[in-house]
Amino acid sequence: MKILITGITGFAGGHLTSYLRSLEGVEVAGLDLTPPGEQFLDLFPGEAPTIHCCDLAETRPLAKVIETEKPDAVVHLAARAQVAGAWEQAPEILQTNIVCTQMLMQMLHEKAPQARVLIVSSSEVYGRVDQDRLPTGENSPLKPNNPYSVSKVGQEFVGIQYHEAFGTEAVIARPFNHIGPRQVGNFVVPAFARQIARMEAGLREPVLRVGNLESRRDFTDVRDIVRAYWLLLVSGKPGEAYNVASGVSHPVSEILEKLLRLSTVHPRIENIPELMRPSDTPVVEGDASKLRSLGDWRPEIPLERSLEDTLDYWREQVRIQQEG
Repeated sequence: MKILITGITGFAGGHLTSYLRSLEGVEVAGLDLTPPGEQFLDLFPGEAPTIHCCDLAETRPLAKVIETEKPDAVVHLAARAQVAGAWEQAPEILQTNIVCTQMLMQMLHEKAPQARVLIVSSSEVYGRVDQDRLPTGENSPLKPNNPYSVSKVGQEFVGIQYHEAFGTEAVIARPFNHIGPRQVGNFVVPAFARQIARMEAGLREPVLRVGNLESRRDFTDVRDIVRAYWLLLVSGKPGEAYNVASGVSHPVSEILEKLLRLSTVHPRIENIPELMRPSDTPVVEGDASKLRSLGDWRPEIPLERSLEDTLDYWREQVRIQQEG
C-alpha cells in the first residue's frame, strides 16, 4: 500500500511516517514545501522516505507528484496550524488550508481517483461548547471562532464536496490537542518546555511567561494520534468525521505544574496579556467513541510521559544550540 503524506516533515508527519513504516506492506512518500532537514532525516537510520518539494498551490508540480507516486491513499496534514496569531494571518491561513485542499482534491480526482484521503481537520471547528454538552461528539454544531478553525471547516467541506460529487473516499479526522517530542511553535506544552529548558541551561532568567492557565484541554500523545490516523485511513467511513481524543481534559495550570516537577528550576510565573486569545474556549474535551467503534484504539501513552519526552526534546535542542 502506497501512502502519500502532505506536510510530511511536520510534527505529526514525522511521527506518522515512523509509525507507517513499521507496518508490513506499507510504503510511504511525502511532499512538503522545503527539503527535509537533518532532524527529520535522522529519524530514519536506513533509507529515508521519498519526499517531493512541492507547493500544493502549483498545479503542474502537484500533478506530477501524484502521477509519479500513484498513491493508494493520502493523508493530508499540510496546513498552517496555528490558533495564536491566526487573526493577524487570516488571509494566508484561509488560502493555504482551504484553497490548497481544493487543489489537492482536484488533482487526486484527475490523477488518482481510487485513492482514499484522510483530511486532518481539528477540534477547533466546534468552537465554544457549553459545559452540559461535554464531552464533544461529532454531532455537535460547528461554531468556528477564529480564522484557523474557519479554515478547518473549509477543508472538511472541500473533502465532503468531492465525496458527494465524485465518490472520492474522503474521511475526516478531528484531532484534539496533541503533544509530544519534536513539537515546536507557540503551542502551550512546547512553549512551556522550551522556556524551562533554557532556564535550566542558564540561557534565560527564571521567569516563565504564560497565557490563560485556567483553560482545560484534551491532550493526547502524537504517537497515539497517528495510530488513530491509520485506523481511520483503512476503516473510516467516507464522508464521515471522527474525533481523535482522550476524553479527559486537564487545566493548563496542571500541565505547567507537572513540567516544573520534572525540572530543576523554580521560576516566577508571569502572566502576559498578549498571550491571551481574543476568543478562547474555556474547556475542550472530546468524545472519541465513534473512532473506537472502528477498532481497538485508545490512548496508551500517559500524560506524564508525553510531558517528560517533550521536555527532554527541548533540553536536547538547547544543548545542540549551545554546542553549535
